Amino acid sequence: MPPLLDTELVRAVRRAIGPAPRPADYTETLQAFAEPLAAIPLPVQCDVDTAQAFRDAAREEIMLNGVRFVGAHRTEAFVAAIKRIVSEYVGDEHPERTLLVADRIMRGCSRTLSGADSFFAVHELFATSALLVSRSRVMATPSYHRFKCRIKCVNHFGLFSNEDIELLLQSGREALYAPLVAIDAIVVERMNLSADKSSRRLTITSPDSKTPTKLELELRELF
Repeated sequence: MPPLLDTELVRAVRRAIGPAPRPADYTETLQAFAEPLAAIPLPVQCDVDTAQAFRDAAREEIMLNGVRFVGAHRTEAFVAAIKRIVSEYVGDEHPERTLLVADRIMRGCSRTLSGADSFFAVHELFATSALLVSRSRVMATPSYHRFKCRIKCVNHFGLFSNEDIELLLQSGREALYAPLVAIDAIVVERMNLSADKSSRRLTITSPDSKTPTKLELELRELF
């Protein structure tokens, strides 16, 4: 099995740290090697089974697309959400493919997988006979909950000539022909319910490029 890290990178980091490193030496080395340490390639093979992935997820804080999953059945809800997203891309006609992709995503989220890779990399780079690499039991940062809503309403309008309206009334038809000018009025309201703030914006635009130009409108009035 090939080593997880590039051996030259490991040697360079070890030399920079020195034989008797102080905390400042680690800090300076992390800064000096920030670029290569920010792009360490990992194997794509996932040896974690589905059952282990579920056990890992039960102990984790789960969030998908900004949505936090809570409650006793949050893992099942998380998996169901993944399947829904995957099925939109794979298609309902390929349920087996959807299950395979969703299962791979779930196993890829496993702490067993990421934790093992992370531990061995940190150990290979920084461990010494006098230092132990272990999980850091730091205080959890307070969760910042945001509750936002965006509402978009599109109102379709048309500018019609008075003559067209009179012809409509005389003909008994129920609908006008195409308007002289088509206009969309778009109202977007953004609500930040956490901060109790709201804003509304109106956008007036042409729905498509087929709206007559000023010259075409003038020609239509003449003829």
